[in-house]
Amino acid sequence: MKLERQSALIVGGGRGIGAAIARKFASEGARIMIVDLPSMKAEAEEVARAIAAESDVEAVFYAADCTDAEQVNRMVNDAVRRFGGVDILVNSAGLRGPLVPVQDISEAEWDSVLAVNLKAAFLCCKAVLKVMIEQKRGSIVSISGTAGKEGMALRGSLVAAKWGLLGLTQTIAKEAGPCGVRANVVCPGGMDEPDLRVMYAERAKNLGMEFKELENKVLQDTPLRKYANHEEVAAAALFLASNDSSHTTGESLNVSGGRLMH
Repeated sequence: MKLERQSALIVGGGRGIGAAIARKFASEGARIMIVDLPSMKAEAEEVARAIAAESDVEAVFYAADCTDAEQVNRMVNDAVRRFGGVDILVNSAGLRGPLVPVQDISEAEWDSVLAVNLKAAFLCCKAVLKVMIEQKRGSIVSISGTAGKEGMALRGSLVAAKWGLLGLTQTIAKEAGPCGVRANVVCPGGMDEPDLRVMYAERAKNLGMEFKELENKVLQDTPLRKYANHEEVAAAALFLASNDSSHTTGESLNVSGGRLMH
């Protein structure tokens, strides 16, 4: 098993990509703390129950708003008490934000998108790094996306946050690398899920396009002509979290079907 007896904090693990990563890591022997908002309690506890049924490892839910430093610090301290340390942090919390031109983004919308997609990752990294540096080991995997590699019309706040996540990750890689801590990013393309289609429908409308026109354009720009699924992203996260990537840090791994090649 690639993560046997290691401890993993999966922030945003109650659904979607985060839940798939939690289950994948557990299948490789990791002990899991699923971190999500209190409002996600039912979904996150269901993920924990599924892990218990599938894998003989510990999986617990921890309710926290990771845009709040005090709650993040308590969460990390609790993980250290429970597991004896923290081997892996996955930052998978996300908020898509408004689908409007930059001049129409409100200050409140901007602040909320940056808080969930960038500030939360910063606070989690800040708290976990203190533990990992003392341990002289650890792996941080953050989930970005195509918005972290290219500008996108009507996605200004998300693009800013996701580009910031790449810069933060590379900085951590340089600062913490000498202490045995690695930091990397996964950049998925469009995901095969209902939420994506809802977003595409709204974005197409605001761009003056039909939904199928936008979807066809995205898939035409994707050499594999398909969306990613959660398990494919989870497999990439496992590679970056495990010793399979022991000499890899500061990198962004695209899982975009070829849409991104840089």
